[in-house]
Amino acid sequence: MRIENQLFFSVICVLSYYQINAQNVKECDCSTIGIDGSWAKENNVSCYKAPINMIYNDPDKGTKEIAFIKAKSSEKTNLDPILYLHGGPGNATLDVAQKYLSNPFWKKLREKHDIIMLDYPGNGFSGPYLCQDLEEAVAAVYASDLSELEQKEKTNKLYMDCRDSLESKQIPINTFSTFQISADVDEIRKLLGIVKWNVYSVSYGTSVAMSYMRHFEESINQVILDSPFPPNAKSFSFVSTLNETLNHLQTVIDMDINTAKAFPDIINDFATASERLNKKPLQMEGSVLSGDDFANIMLMTFYKTKLVPLIPLALKEFASGNDELLSKWVNSLYSKVEYGKENDFHNLAVYCYECKPRTYDQTPLALARKFPYLATLAEKDYMDICSTFRPEFPDSEFYEPIKTNLPTLVMSGEFDPGTPVSYGYSTIEKMTNAKFVIVPNASHSAATYNDCTMGMVKDFFDIPNASLNTDCVNRIEKLKFAISDLKTEMDKITGDK
Repeated sequence: MRIENQLFFSVICVLSYYQINAQNVKECDCSTIGIDGSWAKENNVSCYKAPINMIYNDPDKGTKEIAFIKAKSSEKTNLDPILYLHGGPGNATLDVAQKYLSNPFWKKLREKHDIIMLDYPGNGFSGPYLCQDLEEAVAAVYASDLSELEQKEKTNKLYMDCRDSLESKQIPINTFSTFQISADVDEIRKLLGIVKWNVYSVSYGTSVAMSYMRHFEESINQVILDSPFPPNAKSFSFVSTLNETLNHLQTVIDMDINTAKAFPDIINDFATASERLNKKPLQMEGSVLSGDDFANIMLMTFYKTKLVPLIPLALKEFASGNDELLSKWVNSLYSKVEYGKENDFHNLAVYCYECKPRTYDQTPLALARKFPYLATLAEKDYMDICSTFRPEFPDSEFYEPIKTNLPTLVMSGEFDPGTPVSYGYSTIEKMTNAKFVIVPNASHSAATYNDCTMGMVKDFFDIPNASLNTDCVNRIEKLKFAISDLKTEMDKITGDK
């Protein structure tokens, strides 16, 4: 009887703790964090800004203000909330949260779950607010008439001035890390009075989710890692990941006699186009497209799933010198992936700390020598800045695979250029309760590929501990590549006649 009383008392204490914390967090005017107030009221969305320790478990280092929202479920339910961890680093969510919550994917998830979204510290509407004009200042340097060497020196100085400003503001550089973000989101959980929640993460957000799984496993019920970026990945360079995806694309092409004949070597086409444009850049309205620019354009094109069936034909045309279609491709089909407001400082602070090369094979020099047509993606200038901006590394344990028994769904897109299928296999290396799904034809953000994948995500969260049915993935038809008439195929996508 005494043990039962002690257990009852412990439960009451835990519940009281969460209730007290929930009472301490106060709502804010949604318009102050990028959310339309009228829309928020009509859609049952609450907005918050809350002080959280600058450094986890160290109140002496001061606090920062984190902005987040809670969108109530559309149906009455007792299912756990879903925390959304977005991509980056250096991107925000709240200024596009209204758009996210209005699309079919999030509407499905929100039927039975509250949704929590936030801006990571130093991004969007979350403090500490640092070097807000850094990206514009760097862009101005590269648009100036300074020599290439002077531009690099000036850019490096801008970044170092930004880092130096942290000391005067008493902001530790180690507040910007994947672990710190995972600790911050656990503080939000406590403030909202949530005992446990589910986690849906995508891209860099999966890095945060895996850190959260490693350090705060008791706070989580289930996790989805969409397009995972695990700490034990063999390489953190777009050179390696895009090369892997291009090789896989060629393998798929070679499975069909017609496409194999049409596109015998897409990597050679890529290299030919890059070399040609570096020798003679394409003059476009208001800009110039070099071979280095071309490599970046094609990398980002892979993120647009609808364009993947056209890529082999496009590479063949661009290699042969069809600059008219290349201009059309850039102007009407290619566009940057749409995320929230970008913060170059936060990207550098995290990326330089955790993603610097740790072996010679990962250095820009080695990658450029091995894959010359992708040399620009090795980001040599960026890595040079990292060597002085944030030369330290995390502890070696950071790079170990995540070991967990949490129910986890890992989803990788077949043609993802940034977090390829090999990253998915690395992710599940020591996960004993993980289901790994490779989504055919999909690129980045595989969970949103079609009704099948979106339904799978919903079922995973809506029916805890149920066996996940992936039959619909196996029924996805093989990709059909365009073999001729690129202009017509492009017009089908843009709607041009």
